[in-house]
This record gives sequence, structure tokens and C-alpha cells, in this order.
Amino acid sequence: MVDYYAILNLPPTADLTGIDNAYARLSAELAERTEIDETSADALRRVNEAYAVLSKPNLRIEYDSVFFKTELDRLQQVEETAERRRRLMANTIVGALVLLVAGEAVGLAYLLGWPI
Repeated sequence: MVDYYAILNLPPTADLTGIDNAYARLSAELAERTEIDETSADALRRVNEAYAVLSKPNLRIEYDSVFFKTELDRLQQVEETAERRRRLMANTIVGALVLLVAGEAVGLAYLLGWPI
């Protein structure tokens, strides 16, 4: 998927004014260079495409939901992995404490002469 924010050199939190300003600046620069450089025409087409999506709130919401889904899924997986590690560490500590207390109880019972 194409990163329209990168094309317009904007953060995903940019407001409509920021999008308009970035588009105006980039399209003016690229329009001047299209006469000299053939790659500028392709870049201008991408800038126009990015602006067409990001400048319309309903299209931007749809784009963001698809574009950021992968990142949101990755972050959720990282959080789930961290939670599993926390639970494993807690269970390990509890298990170690149980063994320690049981060992101490057996030792005390031995010292007191109680049958084990």
C-alpha cells in the first residue's frame, strides 16, 4: 500500500490545512520541474493521488483504517507477547517461592524431629 503521508511529507496527525499547504508547495515545485525532468510528472501524479485521498475526510478515514491496520495488528501482537511474558515471570516467581517455603518447612520439620 502506498504511504500518502510520506508522499506529502506529512505526519499522520496533520490537519487539512497542513495537507493543503504541503500539496500546494509540492505540486508547484513539481509542476515547474516537469518541463525539465520526466520523473517529476510521475511524482506530481502521486502527489495529486495522495492529496485526492487525504484531503477528503471520508476517504482519509477509509485509507487510515486500511493503512494503519497492519501497524495496529503488530502493536497488539507485541502487547500480547509482553503480557504472556509478564504472566510467565509471575508464575515462575510464585513457583520458586512455593518451593522455597516447602523446603524451609521440610527443614524445620527435620530439625524438630517430626516425621516427614
